[in-house]
Amino acid sequence: MKKILAVLLAASMLFAFAACGGNDEGTTTTAPVTEEEVVTDAPTEAATDAATEAATDAPAVDESAAATEAVSTDATAAADPSAVDASAVETTAAADKEMTKAEFVAFFNAETAKAAKGKYSYKRVCEYTDPIDVGGATDILNGIISAIDENSNLDTVVGGFLGIGTITEAKDDYALKATTLKESDLTSFSYANGVYTFTLANVSNPKKTGATGLSRFTNDFITHEEVVDGVAEFTTAITVNETNVDYKDIKVQVTVAEGKITNITYSYAFAATLKLKAVVTINGDGAAKLTATYSNIKY
Repeated sequence: MKKILAVLLAASMLFAFAACGGNDEGTTTTAPVTEEEVVTDAPTEAATDAATEAATDAPAVDESAAATEAVSTDATAAADPSAVDASAVETTAAADKEMTKAEFVAFFNAETAKAAKGKYSYKRVCEYTDPIDVGGATDILNGIISAIDENSNLDTVVGGFLGIGTITEAKDDYALKATTLKESDLTSFSYANGVYTFTLANVSNPKKTGATGLSRFTNDFITHEEVVDGVAEFTTAITVNETNVDYKDIKVQVTVAEGKITNITYSYAFAATLKLKAVVTINGDGAAKLTATYSNIKY
């Protein structure tokens, strides 16, 4: 009798294992429980194995999740490098709230580098507040100039390289520049309704080397060398021995929307003194003011 029971027990176990191994859907077939199975140690061992397996598998699941997250992050970075660029995230976050002067300077320099490669509209209006005055030599110079071009005079020639008039083509010195401003360049700084306003220090005879706040912001100013070259291109009968140009009241307004620059307006006044030679040495002076705007900036 015991042998028969042993054979039946072995057979039932084999069928149970076969059922578990062949089930792809995850269902479980439970073998009939006999009196001898109840008193055996097998259930205790199974419970121990299950507990051990659960304890062993728990860390594996956590590691897998961490690995999945890492792969996901790497994939995001590969698809969009800026998505994990900490500095870009910080700059955008700063732009979405009112920025401090330091935050704004970092943001402005970073964004103008992008905007300079984008698209925008431009309008620059410059007008004399004091036309070029050379005293009694005006007639002499106008006579020389009109002999070359009857439609030109001292004001139009000098005004040409001073940028007098209206300009709507943003190229060369008038193009939007990738700025390199320093926090110390901003002599005043304020914010209201999405518009940042700041001023730059007055400067005399700046060079286009980025050595001053004005030159770190724009190339829209004249140098002595450019005056010399401008006059020489028109006529060799007039030479420029000396120029002095003072820039003052330099003001900039920057509109920021949704973390991007959409508009930049700058203005300043300047006064120039010239020492020319046309047979005799001639001293002249004049002054002007300008306002220029980069609008509809998209990048």
